[in-house]
Amino acid sequence: MRKGFFHTLLAAVLLLTFAATARAQQNDLGATVGGYFAGSSPLNLGAAWGLEASYARRIVSVPLVALSGELPVAASFRSSIPTLSGLTLARSYTSLFITPGVRLRLAPSFPVSFYVSAGLGYGRFQQTLFNNTTTSQGAFALDIGGGLDIKILPFVSLRGEVRDFNSSSIAIASLLAAGRQNNLFITMGVGVRF
Repeated sequence: MRKGFFHTLLAAVLLLTFAATARAQQNDLGATVGGYFAGSSPLNLGAAWGLEASYARRIVSVPLVALSGELPVAASFRSSIPTLSGLTLARSYTSLFITPGVRLRLAPSFPVSFYVSAGLGYGRFQQTLFNNTTTSQGAFALDIGGGLDIKILPFVSLRGEVRDFNSSSIAIASLLAAGRQNNLFITMGVGVRF
């Protein structure tokens, strides 16, 4: 009888500890770097560097699940994927995505936690033509992603993330891929909770 009571008491203390720790850390700031890939472009000749920063604020949580509002900002640098700008072939382009949304995190207080996210927002492409002039184009974008955090310190985690910013595509891809382009960011970095 005492052994069962002790196990129940230990489980209750652990559950309350996890809940208190999760409650204290309502903000999450992340910075990751990695690769950018235009998934829908049949002319994809390679990847570009990608950089992503995100801020999330917890809305509601229970011991094993937390829902947050988030603001991810992702940028790619000088992609070598050729595109059309009007009737002119562009040499390279960069992209920027801002898609506020929600993040659902599983086991937020555990040493390893997974999350999924989704949002709607804005994408911007800037093309550099062969004559060194630039053109810009904005587009509606939505994102779906997921990631993994591995805690290395009480409030710091190593983070790996995959995020797809689906947007209107830039010129040549819109002719060949039904007007949509998957802009994949596969990144790694750190997350800080406070």
